[in-house]
Amino acid sequence: MSTDNQSKDIELALQEEAGITLVPEQEKVKDTAPIPQLTEEEMKKAKLCQICQDKDWIYTCPRCLAHTCSLKCVKQHKKEAACSGERDKTAYVPLQKYTETHMMSDYTYLEDVSRQSDNITRSRMETNRDLKVKSAENRAKAFSKVANQLGIHYSSLPIGMSRNKLNQSNYSKNLKQIFWSIEVNFCFNDKKERYLEHSFPQIKPFSAFFENLLLAENPQGKGAYSTIRHQVKLFIDAGIDQFNIALKKEKSPRGHFVNVTHQINDIFKDVLKGEQIIEYPIFYVWLKSQEQPSEILVLEDKKQPLITALHSEQEKTEEEDAVEHKPVEEETVVVDEAEDIVTEAFDDIANVPVGAIEQEQQQ
Repeated sequence: MSTDNQSKDIELALQEEAGITLVPEQEKVKDTAPIPQLTEEEMKKAKLCQICQDKDWIYTCPRCLAHTCSLKCVKQHKKEAACSGERDKTAYVPLQKYTETHMMSDYTYLEDVSRQSDNITRSRMETNRDLKVKSAENRAKAFSKVANQLGIHYSSLPIGMSRNKLNQSNYSKNLKQIFWSIEVNFCFNDKKERYLEHSFPQIKPFSAFFENLLLAENPQGKGAYSTIRHQVKLFIDAGIDQFNIALKKEKSPRGHFVNVTHQINDIFKDVLKGEQIIEYPIFYVWLKSQEQPSEILVLEDKKQPLITALHSEQEKTEEEDAVEHKPVEEETVVVDEAEDIVTEAFDDIANVPVGAIEQEQQQ
């Protein structure tokens, strides 16, 4: 047996093991059916528009490959066949007919899908951001309304500004009270240590804030209290009774503060009552043995709107009591005199003759 025959036998054996069956070239030629030839009449008919059957076709529908000759026929074809006229980019294409054009079409299609997916994701993110902004605005309006009802002149900054981002003040509907964010600046020897604490309830005394921050064994909050206490050890050693405390006066000239040292034992909402607050209150603290911080140019005493309101209410009550306890005799005398005057007037009119009245009118 020759070498060529051996190699062919080995190749056939390997192909049989792999499940590959080769068809001899002669059998391929026999199985291939001959392509029928079209007559001239069939050729002319194939060139005609499939809609009007009158003119030769010019256009081919990208979706269903229908041949048309004019815009009118194109519209009629879309209406009758319910065809969109758009090429089906996902239609199956046999491998034998797959060309570079199909490859570019698939590439473009994948790019379009990726772009649409990105657009949807971006649109969803923008929608969520808009919803968050709207929700934050609604919360700010509700918070401002509650604070103003407490007598606090509260206002918020536009969403996204630094102080607005830091502010965590919120109103609890269940507890019906505000939990404040508070900024406190400890000033000593031309230095300043700034801290921002959150969730301080409005119904606690102002002194409880400093006790929790500086003195409590188990302080409530998430701050680094050990670090804070190390940095302001001078204030802890001196004691809270040696603190001078000033509240920054918002919407006023720079350096204007309100002295709230004597309100340290008051309820916190009363400390803020009547004051201008933007986002959260800002306090400056220094020791009585130290000089006033250079940032404080004007230090005003806190006004007491509650006392004024009580005085006005008391005056109103006294006026009402005076009206209620007014002597009845004077009122009776005045009423009697008025009745006498009216009665005399009617009597005079009744005693005048009717003819006299007519004569006066004619004259």
